[in-house]
This record gives sequence, structure tokens and C-alpha cells, in this order.
Amino acid sequence: MKTLKSLFQFYINGSIHVALAICALVQITFIKLGVSERYAFLLFSFFGAIAAYNFVKYSKVSKLYHRRLNKSMKGIQILTWGALLVFLYLAFDVSRDTLLYMIPFILLTVLYTVPVFPNKKNLRSVAGIKIFIIAIVWAGITVLVPLTYAEEAVSFDMSIEMIQRFLFIVVMMLPFEIRDLAYDDEKLVTVPQKIGITKTKVFGSALLVLFLLLTAVKDELSPIEILSTILVTTISLLFLWGTDKKQSEYYCSFWVESVPVMWLLIVLILKELFA
Repeated sequence: MKTLKSLFQFYINGSIHVALAICALVQITFIKLGVSERYAFLLFSFFGAIAAYNFVKYSKVSKLYHRRLNKSMKGIQILTWGALLVFLYLAFDVSRDTLLYMIPFILLTVLYTVPVFPNKKNLRSVAGIKIFIIAIVWAGITVLVPLTYAEEAVSFDMSIEMIQRFLFIVVMMLPFEIRDLAYDDEKLVTVPQKIGITKTKVFGSALLVLFLLLTAVKDELSPIEILSTILVTTISLLFLWGTDKKQSEYYCSFWVESVPVMWLLIVLILKELFA
């Protein structure tokens, strides 16, 4: 039992779970584009996400460093370097245009972590923008970059999809901000610090309503698109309102981060039902 718990903690702390969440969102984009399976790009996204997230979480310059992980840091370092090497190897099979579109989001990730601004600040320490930077990166990496990889034009529907993905990620970040309310520096001016927990949940709910309503303006709609969006909106609302300052250890790091995977499963199940 202790070994299983250690493996699970490594799975979470090594960013494997969040990498699967990113892959789930990438696959949802491919399904919405109607393109065939792109397993090579999913692997590329998976290993890139592990390397990037562990860089952000465990870099010496990052305030997200957790001392309690010292015993497992060596394993996480090996995982991170291994993931980076595989990511670079797979990059040779990715088109130049796709890599070029990734550059702004890679730079944002670096600037989010490395203190290159005056007074040794990084983007994460700039008041009020943390979750919006993360949402921009996720929206770009899971919608725009796969779109470029599939050599598809940025249609009106895909533009709406990027906006929806941005809103979705902002909402998914709110439980983390509520969880970290007692630990975040007040200078960060996070949403819960600014407006309180209840208003943060109301704010997130309003974003989810907008996320849902934007589906109606798309040119091409299917029952799968409508039902899957309604279901993931409902699930996201439940997790948002179930969030509290005091929560189980894995409420955010496992369950909330599982919502993209749940979304993909919903889409796949509905595809089978409507086949």
C-alpha cells in the first residue's frame, strides 16, 4: 500500500497527470477538427508538458518549490530530463510552422518562472495576471498549435474554441487559487484575495455560462458538441463550488486536473452513442 501511494504521489508530483490533461485537450481539438489520430503529436505534447511543468514547479528560482518533495526530487529530475530529451527528439518530426507557433507559449512559460523583470520579478509575481498567463498558454498549446500541426486554417469555430478553452482553463485554475489562499503572497493579488472565495466561485460560474453560450454561435454544431459542452460545464461547476480553503490533498492536483480527461471521455462515449 505504501508503495502504491508513493507511485501515485510520483505520478502527481512528476506532472504526469497534468500532462495527460493537456493531451486530452489536444485530442479534443483533433476530434473537433475531424482529423485522424495524431499519436506522435500527442506524445510530443505529453513529454513537453512534463518537462515544462516540472521546470516551472521545481526550478530553484520558482516560488512553487515544495521542500516536502526533497526525497523524490532525484526521480523527478530524471523524469524531467528524460521527458525533455524525448520532446526534443520528437520535435524533429514536427513541422517548422508548428514549432514557430509554439515559441510565444514557450517564452511565456520561461518568463512565468525566470525573474527577468526589474526587482527580480517573473510573470508569476506580477499582480493579478497569473491564471490568465496560464490560460493563454494552455489555450495556445491545446488549440492553436494542434490546429497548425494538422495544417488546418483558423476558422471562426476554432477562434471561438480558443476563447472557450481560455475561459475553461481560467475556471479550472480558480480552485487552485482558493486552495493556496493561505500561502500566496498578498502582492500576487489573486482572484480570491481580491474578491473573496464566494465571489470567486460566482465569477467562475459566470465564465462557465459564457463558455457554454459561446457554443451556440459556432457555425457547425453537432449533438456531440452541445451535449459534451453542457456536461463538462456541469462537472466544472460542481468542482468549482466544491472547493474550499481546506480540502483533501488531491482535490485539485488530481480531481480538478482530471476534468479535461473526463471531457475527452464524454466526447468519446457520445461519439460511440451517435455513431
